[in-house]
Amino acid sequence: MNPEPFPTPPEDLPPLPERPNDSNKSMMGSVWIVGGSPGLSGAALLAAHAALRGGCGRATVAVPDCCASAAEERKPLEVMSWSPGNGKNHWSPDAIELLMDNSHPSSWVFGCGIGRELETTGALGSFLASRTGPTVIDADGLWHLCQEPKLLQQLGPETVLTPHWGELERLRDALDLKGSNREDLSVELQRVSQAVVVAKGPGTVTTGGSGSYRNQTGNPGMATAGSGDVLAGLIGALLARGDDAEVAARRGVWLHGRAGDLAAQQHGEESLVAGDIVEALGQAFREYSGSSHRQQEEPR
Repeated sequence: MNPEPFPTPPEDLPPLPERPNDSNKSMMGSVWIVGGSPGLSGAALLAAHAALRGGCGRATVAVPDCCASAAEERKPLEVMSWSPGNGKNHWSPDAIELLMDNSHPSSWVFGCGIGRELETTGALGSFLASRTGPTVIDADGLWHLCQEPKLLQQLGPETVLTPHWGELERLRDALDLKGSNREDLSVELQRVSQAVVVAKGPGTVTTGGSGSYRNQTGNPGMATAGSGDVLAGLIGALLARGDDAEVAARRGVWLHGRAGDLAAQQHGEESLVAGDIVEALGQAFREYSGSSHRQQEEPR
C-alpha cells in the first residue's frame, strides 16, 4: 500500500539552508525562551525542546526562581536553564535586567507559561526596550501586550506574534481594531505593529509585509495543551538559524502542521499530545528538505 502524498511546502520560500560540513552549535544559533510561572514551567520546556528539534544549536529556558528546580529536573538533557536569583515567583523588570546581562541569544521566545502577574507587564516593556535579535511573543506574552498597548510601537518586522482566536479578539479590543474575522484582524494587527502575525487555528493564517497565507497542514488533534508552545519554539529556532521573521513564521507553521499530521498517523488525533508533535519534527524536516515540487499556500 503506497503512503499518501504529503502536502508540499510553499514554493516561494527560500530553501532551508544546508548545514555546512564544518558546522558547530554556535553557527546554528541559540534560542532563549523567557517564560514560566508557578505550575506552568512545562510550557517553556516544550518550546525549548521544539527549538532544538527545529535545528538550533542551543536552547535555554529562562524561568523565575520559583520554577528553577522544576525546570532543572524536568528539562531535556540538551536544554540549559537559567533563573535571575531575585527570589520572585514571576518575571519583573529587575529580572529582565539580570537576564540581559547574562544572555546573548540569536533569537528570543517570550511568554510561554509566563503567567499574568501585573509586574510582568513591566517586564515585557523592559524586555522589548533592551532585547537584541528577532523575537516570538506567544501566550500570556500577548496578554501583557494588551495591558500596555503602547508597547506595540516597539515590535517591528522582526517580531512574530502567535495569537489563537481568543488572543486575537483580546488584541482587537485592547487596540480598538475593527476586523470581525481572523484574516481581517491579522492584516490590521500587522499594519499597526509591523510584526508578522500568525493567527493560529484550522488553516493558520500568517500575515507579513508580503501578504497573508493560509496553511494547508495540520489536523484537529493538534488542539491540545502545549501545541502553541511547540510552534513558538520552532519559529524561534528558524529565526536563530537566519530566516527572516516572515519566512520563519510561514516555514514554521508548515513544519508544525506537518509534524502534527505525522504524529496523528502514529497516535491518532484523539490521543495526540504536544510532545508527539516535537518528536515528529525530524520527519517533517526530512520531507520539507526533500520536496522537489512545491505548492504555494492559498493567498488570502
